Amino acid sequence: MQTVRKGRVSLVESATDEIRGQIVNGTWPVGSRIPPESALAETLGVSRASVREAVRSLVHSGLLEPRQGDGTFVISDDDSAVALRRRLERAELTHVTQVRQGLDVVAARQAAKHRTDAQLAGIEAALARRKAALAAHDSEVFTAADAEFHVLVAEAGDNPVLADIYRSLSAALRDELRRAACLDTATAAPTDPHSRLTDAIRARDPQAAVDAAVLLLAGHVRDLALPFDD
Repeated sequence: MQTVRKGRVSLVESATDEIRGQIVNGTWPVGSRIPPESALAETLGVSRASVREAVRSLVHSGLLEPRQGDGTFVISDDDSAVALRRRLERAELTHVTQVRQGLDVVAARQAAKHRTDAQLAGIEAALARRKAALAAHDSEVFTAADAEFHVLVAEAGDNPVLADIYRSLSAALRDELRRAACLDTATAAPTDPHSRLTDAIRARDPQAAVDAAVLLLAGHVRDLALPFDD
């Protein structure tokens, strides 16, 4: 079995919790710009790479928004997403995955129908980061890029409710993927379903996107030794 480097997992999670706490308690109110990456790294006692991953996670949670050339801003202090994530973390992984089965199919179909060129570019960039992390056997970057890929697909479906729910599901499942920390299946796969899904979204082919999503999730539940509902 080929394992991968776990790296900064606990530090990233700690930094994420600290930054989220500053937002929720009002230290950084909605509309304010959070401190720069270097300052946060010094304050939190973690690396800039850990801060970067923490901020990325909070962007996809809907609390932060990066603005080119102007920094990262607080756009929401609603902690309901955090509460939902905690509920999901207490749930049986099988139950969470069953919900994801339905969401993945809907997200794939909708993304193929509604994605913009900018959204497609984001999906392609996340896929490239995922592939690079896989080649480097870096589980921290791999799981972050994998989660980002799926969230971006959900966001491309032009359904904000679906995207919000998927962000929370993604966060819950990402912890399980980190604990597994084994990429044998992904490395050995002759055709990456993520690439197939991206191709289908690029081609605006909803049925091909659904087929790729089903294949992708079948591999995921197999890796985690979960029952798969056809």
